[in-house]
Amino acid sequence: MKHTLLLIVTIAAILASCSLDYGQSRLSSEISEEIPDTVLTGVAHTVVRDNAVRFRITAVRVEAFSEENRQYLDQVGFTEYDADGAIRTDGTADHADFQTDTEDVELTGNLRFFSVPDEAWLQAEHLYWSSEERQLAAYPEESVVLEKSDGTYIVGRGFTAEMSESLIIFSGGVNGTIVDTE
Repeated sequence: MKHTLLLIVTIAAILASCSLDYGQSRLSSEISEEIPDTVLTGVAHTVVRDNAVRFRITAVRVEAFSEENRQYLDQVGFTEYDADGAIRTDGTADHADFQTDTEDVELTGNLRFFSVPDEAWLQAEHLYWSSEERQLAAYPEESVVLEKSDGTYIVGRGFTAEMSESLIIFSGGVNGTIVDTE
């Protein structure tokens, strides 16, 4: 009886020390996806290539999630420069979700960009930049506005800009005025 009681106590102790509850591990993983590794405020990031400033990105707040290769930016400013240092594109957005491994960016909220060479404004609520395809696109159902300084004004859905071919496409619901300056 003494040995049986000792055996039962030993088994109970072993079972008590083993845990089959993986909830704590799952909870830790879920928390790490929600809580950033790093939080920065008042950020200005400058990209230099071939000894020339090419881009400058500013944000009021940046949250980095290294496990997901993602950075979330609030109150974003973006400026692109040409090889001579002149501004090519300047703009703002409420938020940006940047994939650090692919350099793809999802921009949301009050997007407004100005292209100096084209003398044109682009306005939208959501755009997605695919770095590999060099393509800027909106959701098919969302409207995008293009406005040029010559009076051209176009609003449409299904916006895609193929940067490698300097081509802009609207797939539906296009309205506006195109001013021919030639």
